[in-house]
Amino acid sequence: MAQSQITIGSTTLQVDTLASGLDIPWEIIWGPDNHIWMTERRGRVSRVNPQTGQVTVILNIQSSVWQSSESGMLGMALHPDFPTTPYVYIPYTYGTSSSNAKEKLVRFEYNGTNLVNETIIIDDIPANSTHIGCRVLFLPDGTLLMTTGDYQNQPSAQNMNSLAGKVLRLNADGTIPADNPFEDSYVYSLGHRNAQGMFLMPDGRVFISEHGPNTDDEFMELLPGRNYGWPTVAGFCNTSSEITFCNANNVVEPLAAWTPTIAPSDLIFYENEFFPEWDGKFLMTVLKDKMLVAIELNENMDALVAQTNYLVNYYNRLRDICVGPNKEIYLATNGPSWSNNQPNTHTIVRLRPPFSGVGLDANELPKLLLFPNPSNGTFKIAASNGNAVFNQVVVRDLSGRVVAKFENIAANTEIQLNNTPAGVYFVEVEVNGAIIMERLVIQ
Repeated sequence: MAQSQITIGSTTLQVDTLASGLDIPWEIIWGPDNHIWMTERRGRVSRVNPQTGQVTVILNIQSSVWQSSESGMLGMALHPDFPTTPYVYIPYTYGTSSSNAKEKLVRFEYNGTNLVNETIIIDDIPANSTHIGCRVLFLPDGTLLMTTGDYQNQPSAQNMNSLAGKVLRLNADGTIPADNPFEDSYVYSLGHRNAQGMFLMPDGRVFISEHGPNTDDEFMELLPGRNYGWPTVAGFCNTSSEITFCNANNVVEPLAAWTPTIAPSDLIFYENEFFPEWDGKFLMTVLKDKMLVAIELNENMDALVAQTNYLVNYYNRLRDICVGPNKEIYLATNGPSWSNNQPNTHTIVRLRPPFSGVGLDANELPKLLLFPNPSNGTFKIAASNGNAVFNQVVVRDLSGRVVAKFENIAANTEIQLNNTPAGVYFVEVEVNGAIIMERLVIQ
């Protein structure tokens, strides 16, 4: 896995491609087994080993999935008690054309090798080649949220007898929760065009991102029982007809909107005090404008403070995002075009901040000590916490390439970089689960 570096503000990240040769990785999740779980839109589920990049297919149902344009196998959620309860929930479209397409949410059981025993949780959701959602997310109470699009039938979003253009809430067995906001209905909220991002905050609040038409892509909080306005309202309530509808239907306005549209996909909330540029912000992957947007809200999370674009045209279209245990960020890329004119070329890219801070606060994070520094190529290494042995010491140049690698180095052992040109390098080790790095100058 070739590595490089990028700089965000004053923070330098190590970057590598974890997996390649993929065909629209739609959902990536960091699983409790310390693997990335991934769906591909054509109908595959895989586990990706973050150490080796090996992609192991655990489900292939391409013959059952109808994949055309935006349809296919989409979101995924692991049961909250996984692996004790080894259930995996996946929505996908089926049928033979736009005229008879449907969407269903199914449950598989993971037997340690493959996903087996497909069980239908909810079925007969209207679908099409586009505008079908579909993210799924477990809430703290064990119920499941599922976004659906208007399947190019705009009035369906306001039709309470249709499951399209909604966010649905259901029990894990597919029944309707007794405390849903609308009696005897799966509908949790209505008036959605095509929400493809959804994130659960630690306090239980949920935020979503949604595709607009030619204007008004949206980012907003998801509230039970509320109307989000589509198709009468796009974005804010700022025309006479929209204001009338909003007042009559208690419409939720977005916290941020984009005109012209950028095509937002999924989002996370990122916390890492050692990466201040993104700490405490939502990170939203963007398709059409091929970038990552950092969204900062106020302390109450009910008003926008700032939004900043990053990685513009850096990795082409960005479909999904997840975070690993060392605060590393994984991005699923989808190539240069909406039409997927370069299939089987997509990737999972990993961005690693130099200080992960896992389990540590700023005062506990040890410092890496190099001496002498500057050096003639021979130096010693130690950590401020007295760490006795470093399992691995990696030396990189400014482009992120590995110059040298050493195993099981005791503190204060002399390290020699033979025939290494003069210049600036970075020495990287792992201490207490945190990746720490220090600059080394060779004269």
